[in-house]
Amino acid sequence: MGRIRAFLEISRWRIQLVSLATILLGPLFAAENFSSLIDIDILLFGILFFFSITFACNINCYHDRDVDTLKKKDLARSIDSLGISTVKNVMVFESVIVFVLILYFFLNGYIGVALLASLGWAFGYLYSAPPIRLKNRGILGPIPVNLGVYVLPIFAGHLIIDPNPTMMFLLFVAGYALLNFGINLVNVAEDYEVDRRCEITTAAHKLGLKRTVGSASSTASIGSAVVLITLLPQVKDFYTTLVFLVALLAMIFTSADITSILLSDEVHEKAQKKGKRLPLYFTSTRYPMVLLLLLAIL
Repeated sequence: MGRIRAFLEISRWRIQLVSLATILLGPLFAAENFSSLIDIDILLFGILFFFSITFACNINCYHDRDVDTLKKKDLARSIDSLGISTVKNVMVFESVIVFVLILYFFLNGYIGVALLASLGWAFGYLYSAPPIRLKNRGILGPIPVNLGVYVLPIFAGHLIIDPNPTMMFLLFVAGYALLNFGINLVNVAEDYEVDRRCEITTAAHKLGLKRTVGSASSTASIGSAVVLITLLPQVKDFYTTLVFLVALLAMIFTSADITSILLSDEVHEKAQKKGKRLPLYFTSTRYPMVLLLLLAIL
């Protein structure tokens, strides 16, 4: 059980609790009815995403092992518990599964899905692995995370059902990316001091803590507004109205909670405390979107 627990730790299982939402949002936005979701290709896409995101988490913990000994000690201990060779073998296995599924989608005519999935895997690798290690490239650091986790999978999921995205869907993806980008910047601010001590230059070191948190607040707020506008046409009855209001409250809470960091004299200390709420931010904002879109097609 110890090794299983260690693997779950380096796979960021708390954050991955919201992965199901990422898998479903694209197909749900494209679907006209529930039956169109009952498809083996949707299931395989879900497996592809889980293996891709788990690989990205694992390689990040692998290359951040020394950094994590300073703060996120559970991650460093988990790497040591599994052993370097085991972690390497796991990542190779994950990559093989990813590329077998990419080949499946390519051969079955889902060229766009195969391309987006390939880019997603590449972003996960390039973000953490030297010599490129985009994490250490200042303001470029958040780009692979934002595209690889918050944009490409949503597009790919939509393409499986409908290859012609609407303007409303494009706006939804833009808002969703901004919302999650803002949340992710809290994590960047949270790690400011540890990254500095390890000579890792993130966006927070280029922008400064105040500007980083300010950007987190503004992008999360703007993204929330755009998402809510694009979801408004899905509100059709009492239940969808209720879920829409839950989504509204969750996004207001998330944006306000991030903004509250700026009110503290100790921005970094406050960011560290709020960083522990990332799973809550992700869960409370994403799953109402999923439920609303699901109710709209039932």
